[in-house]
Amino acid sequence: MIRPVPAPGAVLLLLALPALGMAQVQELPSQENYHLRAEYWKWWPNLSSQIQKGFSTTPGTLLDVKNDLGVTDQSTWEVRGALKLSPGFKLRGDYTSFNYTGNTTAAANFSFGQNLYRAGSTVNTSLKGGYYTGALEWDFVKSRQGFFGAFIGAKYLTVDAVIVASAQGQRDLESASIPAPILGLAGRIYQGHFSLEGEFSGFTIGDRGHLWELEVTARLHLSDHLAVSGGYRRFSVEGRNSRDYVNFEMTGWLIGGELSI
Repeated sequence: MIRPVPAPGAVLLLLALPALGMAQVQELPSQENYHLRAEYWKWWPNLSSQIQKGFSTTPGTLLDVKNDLGVTDQSTWEVRGALKLSPGFKLRGDYTSFNYTGNTTAAANFSFGQNLYRAGSTVNTSLKGGYYTGALEWDFVKSRQGFFGAFIGAKYLTVDAVIVASAQGQRDLESASIPAPILGLAGRIYQGHFSLEGEFSGFTIGDRGHLWELEVTARLHLSDHLAVSGGYRRFSVEGRNSRDYVNFEMTGWLIGGELSI
C-alpha cells in the first residue's frame, strides 16, 4: 500500500503566501540575477529500505536491509546546476550518489533470486547507485522578496544490489534502472542576506509504486554570487511487481555551498 505523502504543501504554502499577496513585480532580489548556478551538498541520510527478489513464479523473502543484511548508514554527496534560459524559466539538473555495504550472519533461512541462504552463513551486501534529475521550471510569481514556481521533468534511479555468501559459493546481483516523470513546486524567500527555500516533487502509479522528494533549505548569502547552505531532505521510492519489491528511503540533514555567475 502506498503511504500517504506528508504535508510538504505546508512548507511551500509558507513560501508562496508572501509572494502571492504582493503585486507581481518582475524585479527579483539581486542574488537571483545569474545565468548559471552550481551547488555542492554533503548529506548524512538515515537509510530505510526493504528488498525482495523472486525467481520464476516464486516470490523471494522480504528483507530489511539493516536488520536482515547488516547494512549501515553512510554519508553521501550531491551536485546540482541551474541554467536560466529567460526571466522565470530555468533548466535544472542534479545527481546524488549512494554506496552502502553490510556484513552479517544470517539469523534465519532466506531466499533472494535463485539462491537460498542458510541461517548461520556469513552474508555480504552491497547497494550502490545514484539518481539523476532533469527538469524545466517556470517561476510564475516573481518579486523583490523571491519567487514561487512549478517544474516538470524526470528522475532516473540506478541501483545495483549484490548479496554474497562466499562459503556457500552463492552470489546474486539485482540491477535496476528506473525512469520516472516528476511534477513539483519550488519557492524561495529572501530577507536581507538570508533566504529560505522549499521544494516538493513526485509521481505515483497507484499500487505499483511512487517516487517523491521533499527539501527545505536555509542559506546565508555571503555575496550576490556565493552562499552557504543547510537543510533537510527526504527521498522515497517504492516499486513492485508480481514477485519483486523495493522500498528505498533516505532522510537526513545536509550542508553545502552555492555559486552563481
